[in-house]
Formats: sequence, C-alpha cells, structure tokens
Amino acid sequence: MSKRNGQFGGGKKKKQKSYHCAKETEKAGAAAKSKSSFNVMPDMAGVLVMCTRSKESRAVKEALDILQRYGDELYPVEDVDADVNEDDDEDDLEASIAKEVAALKKPKGRKRFANITTGTDCVVFIRATPPVEPVKLVHHMLTDLDKTQTKTTRYICRYLPVEKTCQAHIEDIENSAKQIFARHFSQKDSQGELVPKRFAVACRVRNCTKLTRMDVINALAATVGPGHKVDLNDPELTIIAEVCQNICMLSVVEDFNKLKKYNIESILGINNADASEQPKKQVKEVKGEAGVEVENKTEEKEEEVTQDENKE
Repeated sequence: MSKRNGQFGGGKKKKQKSYHCAKETEKAGAAAKSKSSFNVMPDMAGVLVMCTRSKESRAVKEALDILQRYGDELYPVEDVDADVNEDDDEDDLEASIAKEVAALKKPKGRKRFANITTGTDCVVFIRATPPVEPVKLVHHMLTDLDKTQTKTTRYICRYLPVEKTCQAHIEDIENSAKQIFARHFSQKDSQGELVPKRFAVACRVRNCTKLTRMDVINALAATVGPGHKVDLNDPELTIIAEVCQNICMLSVVEDFNKLKKYNIESILGINNADASEQPKKQVKEVKGEAGVEVENKTEEKEEEVTQDENKE
C-alpha cells in the first residue's frame, strides 16, 4: 500500500456534495405562511362567511359558487357576442372579426369574487369588486333562502356583508362609519326634515386585544348622530361591526332580526326545531357542525348582554 493511499484512507470515494436551494425553500415557506395568515386589508368590500371548523377550504368553494350564481342574477355579465349579427354581409364580417380580436386583446378585469385568507378558524372572507354591492347581494340571497326553505350549503353557517374595511382603531372606525352612514341615516322627507330611523349595533371582536365590544358599539352609536333611536327589538337598520385582528369590517343592513341575524340554520328553522321532532339524520348533521354550535353559543351570549343592557 502506497504512502498516499494509507494517508488518505485507502482510495475511498469522496462524499458527493449536496446543495440547499434556499430561494425555493423560502418561496414555499412564504406561500404556506400567506395561506395561513390574515390578509384582509383596509378599503375592501365583500362577504364575511362563517363556516364549520376545519372546513374553511370547502366553505370557500361553496361561497364562491353561490355568490357567483346570485351575482350573475343581480349583475348580468355583458355578452361580447351579442352585438355580432349573423346576417352581416362580407363588408361587416371583417369589422366583426376585428371587434372580436380587440375584445380578446382587451385586458381582463379582476374577478368579481376572490378568497382572501383570514388564518382564523370558522371565518372566511370573500372580496367583492364593483358592480357587486355586498349588502344588496347578501339580502337577496337570504330572502330567497327564506322563501324557498332549501339549504344549498353544507359547511356555511352565516353570511355577513362588508361594505368597508378599516384599521381596528376607534378613529378609523368612526371615519369609515361616517362614509357608510351618510347614505343610510341622512334621508329627508318632502319637507326637508330628517327621517328618523330605529337602529341597533351588532358587534363581535375576534383575536383583538386593543378594542372591546362596547368600545366599538359606543363609537358607532355616537357616529349615527341625533334624530335616530336605538331599538334592539325591532330595528329598521342594523350596524354590523366585525373586528378580526387589526381590521374592522363594517356594514349597515336591513331585516337583520327578521332574517335571524343572517344565520342560515335559523332561517331554515333547524336551530329552533324541537330535537325530538327532528329526523335523526338531521340532528346528527346539526350537532356535527362545530361552526353551528359556536354560532349558537355566541348568540346566547349576545342575548345575555342585551338583557343586561336593557336592565341598566
């Protein structure tokens, strides 16, 4: 054995070098973090969807499908081919082809509905873009549900429209509320007098320690201004404020009590029905949906708070 072989290990093969693709790993990690993080930003509009726990991804698919269907009913998409006449002569044919080519080259706008991740259990946010009006759309959907009494979702428990999002600071909430309230609380009669409205505030705070529920309620009630009356039992308008992490989502809706606080199960009478009269399969379905149980408990807490406020 030569001196060289003895000194360097008898001719063993060198270990092949491995290289760590840092950029690809960073991109994958960033993508995973983005999916699990809260990405709702200020100045967005859309629909806040409550769903069954751990079924958020399936609820997103359900919500996008249903919102798109009802959105097409209220806001029909213009047909590009509608202006093309089949009986056009050869001279018009070239113009029609040029028109179609121009339409294909035209940049596509943003989708009407898009999922914005929240990173929060049982909560999904679907962003809506013009001409969609979230309040009008959700009211139309739930009115139709109340009329047909047909459940078309499996994982979704509630829809809440969002007219505007803002930072979860009292000053930002008040400024955003003024913009929204102007078209709801400034109506005047034929004599120029302010039309008084009965209103209530429905607020919920999630994963936010810098604001309390009563902080938001008091700020919104003060922003409404004089001439209007608080009525928790029979409000004409309900101000919805959903605070999640550092974002507050605001809207003003009608028929909130009539449509069972916009809860699908309650509109269909599932929550109010006597368990002994329900089919066994139906009872299992309701009990098996964790999101429904959470919403029911929350409603009970809201009722307790309302009773305490009335006593005061």
